[in-house]
Amino acid sequence: MVEVGSVQSMNSSWQSRLCELPVESVRNCLLCDGVRGTTDFRWRKYLNLVPPFDVLRCPVCALRWLSPRPSAEGYALLYTDAMYFGGDGASPADYASSVKARVDYMRARIGRIQRIINKRGPLSILDYGAATGDFVRAGLDQGHDCVGVELSDDARAVAEQKNGVTLLSVDCVESMADLRFDAIHMNHVLEHMPDPLAHARWCAGALKPEGILILEVPQQFDNDLDRLRRGLRVGGRLQRFDAYSLHHTYFFTPPTFKTLLAKAGFNVLSLSTFNSDKTPLWPLSAKNYVLRALLGTADRLHAGGNIIEVFAQRPSASYHRAVDEFKAS
Repeated sequence: MVEVGSVQSMNSSWQSRLCELPVESVRNCLLCDGVRGTTDFRWRKYLNLVPPFDVLRCPVCALRWLSPRPSAEGYALLYTDAMYFGGDGASPADYASSVKARVDYMRARIGRIQRIINKRGPLSILDYGAATGDFVRAGLDQGHDCVGVELSDDARAVAEQKNGVTLLSVDCVESMADLRFDAIHMNHVLEHMPDPLAHARWCAGALKPEGILILEVPQQFDNDLDRLRRGLRVGGRLQRFDAYSLHHTYFFTPPTFKTLLAKAGFNVLSLSTFNSDKTPLWPLSAKNYVLRALLGTADRLHAGGNIIEVFAQRPSASYHRAVDEFKAS
C-alpha cells in the first residue's frame, strides 16, 4: 500500500517536471492581426493551471490560447511515454483504451472520405499527427495509399510494433514538398499546433485541387455537457494540473474555427459538434442514451456539442479564376 505522503511526493515530482518545461509567450491573436490577448481567469481555473502557464483571450473574436506555454522543445519533452502516453502525469490516464475505443470511428471516417471524394481506385491520404498509427492502419486495410506523420518518437515506436506501420517524423515533412494528397486527416491535432493557421495553409498547398481536409478538435469546456457538469458540480473542469492542462495550445469554437479555415483558403463543406459514430448508443445503457441525446440536441440547437468536426475543401483553380473575374467585374 502506498502512503499518502509518498503519493504527494510522486505527484510533486512529475508536476515539477511539467513546470520546468521550456516556455514561450504568444501575446497576439492568431486570427486578428495586432490584437493582444487578455488573461482569461475562468479558463485558467478550468485547466487547473499553475505558474508559469496561463490562458489569453482575444477581445475581438474570443479565440483562446495557452500563453505562456511550452516551447517547441518543451512540447517535444511533453509528448513522451513518461509524461503523456503512460506516465503518472499522463492524460488520458489509459491512453491505450482510448485508442481502442475509436478504431471503428476511424474506419467510419475513412468511409465518409471515400464517399465525398467519389474517386475510383485508392486514395492518397496523409494522417498528420498519426499518434500510434491506428488511422493509417485502417486506411491501408481499406486499400488506400495512407501515410502518417507523428512528432513523438515513442508513439512512432508503438505504431511500428502494434500496427506494423512506419510513421514519418516531423523532420521528414520537407521531403514531402512535391507530394499532393486527395485528403489530409487530422484528428485532435490542430489544437496542439503552435501556429494552426500556418499549418492549415501548409495543408492547402499539400492537397490536390478540390482535395479534402478533415479536422476534428475538441470544443473544450465550451459545450453543453461540460456546462451541465459544472452546474451540477460533478465535473466540467480538470481535477488536477497534469499533461492534459498543457497539451492544447488553442481552444476553438465553431466561429473561430471557420475563421481560421477561411483565412487558410478553404471552403467549409460541413461543420458539426456531434458525431454519432463517436458517441454510440451501444452498448445500450442509460448513460450512453442520455449522452447521445444531450450532445445531439446541443449540436442541432446551437452547435453546443463537445467536438468540432469539419470537412473542408481546397477550391480548384477554376473556382479562384471565377472569384477573381467576379471581383474585377
